[in-house]
Amino acid sequence: MSNLVTFSIQMDDPSHLEKFNHDCSKDLQVNGTDIEKKCSQNVDFLLVIDLEGKVEILEFPVLLIDAKSLSLVDFFHRFVRPTKMSEQAVNKYIEGKYGEIGVDRVWHDTAQPFKEVMQQFEAWLSQHNLWEKEKGSRLTRAAFVTCGNWDLKTKIPQQCEVSGIKLPPYFMEWINLKDVYLNFYGREARGMMSMMKQLEIPLLGCHHLGIDDSKNIARVLQRMLVDGAFMQLTAKRNPGSQKVEFLFENRIQHPSRQRR
Repeated sequence: MSNLVTFSIQMDDPSHLEKFNHDCSKDLQVNGTDIEKKCSQNVDFLLVIDLEGKVEILEFPVLLIDAKSLSLVDFFHRFVRPTKMSEQAVNKYIEGKYGEIGVDRVWHDTAQPFKEVMQQFEAWLSQHNLWEKEKGSRLTRAAFVTCGNWDLKTKIPQQCEVSGIKLPPYFMEWINLKDVYLNFYGREARGMMSMMKQLEIPLLGCHHLGIDDSKNIARVLQRMLVDGAFMQLTAKRNPGSQKVEFLFENRIQHPSRQRR
């Protein structure tokens, strides 16, 4: 097994390995001639993140994309176990979320509390020299890419509060791919599926399985980079007031809380 898969999973459960011991790099290949069309970026790496879970976070997947080669460098994937819900509520929650796609047993066997996931994620960031805990700063040479503002604007702060931990400094700014898409192509796409449809990118895996959605969002990101899009920050949080400032004047406006 490759080091990439070993480090990203860190699980010995056969069911988990059967489900997630796939080579993400095969799904995220980019033609060499297409790469030459991209423009230079302000960061070296882009971290595609797509959380799952409405009450508490259930799944935490992150794909590390090289902004120059557009290739997948590594991925981090954990299932997250809620800490403020009864066992009965968790079971019902997981059955409704993952039962139909056959991932419920894998979740139960491998899910970890959010605090532990964050410790492992920070070790992963440090391994790739993207963040130094001692300096307590934001990401180095990298930026998060989301499909909407929900993940980092709303859900991460909520989960940190529930889990009794301070909001990590590296979650203070991000790139909402939908806003960049709107400004670059001049047309609106309210979610991952509509972006993929407009760009004629076929869906891979199961929609609303976080690791698969992250791969599909990364494929949209790759296409946009090949087309010449510049990935600049679209939102940042003021550390003092925690208020989020949106940096694009022309951005997706949702009449309701719509994630994708």
